Amino acid sequence: MFNELSIDSKYFYHNCLSILMIFVWLFIFIKGYKVKTRTNKNKISKLIIAICLTQEILDYINRIFLDSNYIFSVHRDLPFLQFCQISFYFSLLCIFLNRNYHNDNKYYSNNFLFDCAFLLGFSGAFQGIITPDFFNINNLVGVICIQLQHSLIILNLIWLMTAFNYRLRFKGVCLTYIFINIIAPLALIFNHYLGTNINGDFANYFYVIELPKVDTIFLNYAAQFPSPKYILYMQPVFIIYFIILYLPFAISNKIKKN
Repeated sequence: MFNELSIDSKYFYHNCLSILMIFVWLFIFIKGYKVKTRTNKNKISKLIIAICLTQEILDYINRIFLDSNYIFSVHRDLPFLQFCQISFYFSLLCIFLNRNYHNDNKYYSNNFLFDCAFLLGFSGAFQGIITPDFFNINNLVGVICIQLQHSLIILNLIWLMTAFNYRLRFKGVCLTYIFINIIAPLALIFNHYLGTNINGDFANYFYVIELPKVDTIFLNYAAQFPSPKYILYMQPVFIIYFIILYLPFAISNKIKKN
């Protein structure tokens, strides 16, 4: 479990866990619609939060103590400083607040938490599952943690949509787009301030210095350009992702109005 794995073994264990999580998503999907009482919703919400936080704790224990090939540093191991991590913690906070979705014209703070988690989560988490980046992932614990970091985001969002009736709003799409474009320049400054660690690894929070080394059409397109220039070329990528993710909700809203 703690020994270094070959790349083929990493993909094997990652794919096995991904298949298992599909069944877990289906279970949560069904459970979310079936559970009606607030007490039972609270119990499942607390269990989900506990599992998510346990995964995070295990991940840091593995990085610091269990993985002898991993060099822990502030240059790449600070929490909350990747878009998937923001989605992860925003979805958890939304579950913790445990408020039902308000289907009115007002826009609440928990609506933004869900909208941001949904847009950054579904666009980033599925990419992380389908094309995993195993850079600095060495042992089985690391493979499990990186898979769960992405699949638990989707689980959280499914629970919020089925148990608490959350839905993506157009205002949330606009605010999330503004949010990521506020973060990008701040991340550039922060990464340049940190520089590199003793192993020569440069800080790359929010991937504004270098894109993940995975093979996708959109990332391959943007990766042709140097940092920070490629951030500008990522704008249409974000817009396309967000439009695709919002379309089912827009169509659903249109059908309901008619």
